Amino acid sequence: MALEPGDIVLLPAAGARVTSGATVEVLGVYRDAAPLPDGRVLAPEGPPDVVVLAALMPGDATVRLMTGDPFHGATPQELSVTVAEAEER
Repeated sequence: MALEPGDIVLLPAAGARVTSGATVEVLGVYRDAAPLPDGRVLAPEGPPDVVVLAALMPGDATVRLMTGDPFHGATPQELSVTVAEAEER
């Protein structure tokens, strides 16, 4: 995955950990939800399913994502992340 410093990514996973590099940070693991027109939030019950990842600085990192049901057979997946210098826009 290619990112630029300051990018924020939502990944479909139940958990994550940076296993190498310091160019990205796991900001948190959440449960997907949707806002309703009246301001309430509709959030289904269940395990977490969204990981928020932030690109901090140029370089390479490896992130281990846990996909699937975290209580019954989560599967680890390795994600290689390259954070490149931001291009002028």
